[in-house]
Amino acid sequence: MKKDDLDPLDRQILNLIQEEFPLCERPFLEIGKKIGITEKEAFLRIKSLKEKGYIRRIGPVLERKKLKLTSFLCGASVDEAQIEKVANEINKHKGVTHNYERDGDPNLWFTITGETSEEIDRFLDEIEKKFNIKIHRFPEKKVFKIKTFFPL
Repeated sequence: MKKDDLDPLDRQILNLIQEEFPLCERPFLEIGKKIGITEKEAFLRIKSLKEKGYIRRIGPVLERKKLKLTSFLCGASVDEAQIEKVANEINKHKGVTHNYERDGDPNLWFTITGETSEEIDRFLDEIEKKFNIKIHRFPEKKVFKIKTFFPL
């Protein structure tokens, strides 16, 4: 799917829900009111956008520090023949939020969040042993929050 495949209403919906998904009893009614369509049409369009892969998920962005969780950015140099296996194994941890293959060295980058750094270390140690790799852990030094918005 390409951005050009979106009609003006779909673009309007995506712009709207990127900013804030209504937290109310009938969010699709509120979305519909804002762009001049019915609740049912808003629901069906959002469902279709999800099915087509334009929307990955709708959910909260939690404040990790307020929840007293710890997080690391990690990088590993993984042989190309094993990268899928290693990435799939890493993704088994419930706290992995991003996992990317990149050009260069390290070539696999991911973020992982857990209750303690010891919990994360135990998991990563198992991955290192299983695949005979070194996973570099980069603890957060300072957070620079950005608001991500992709105007359509």
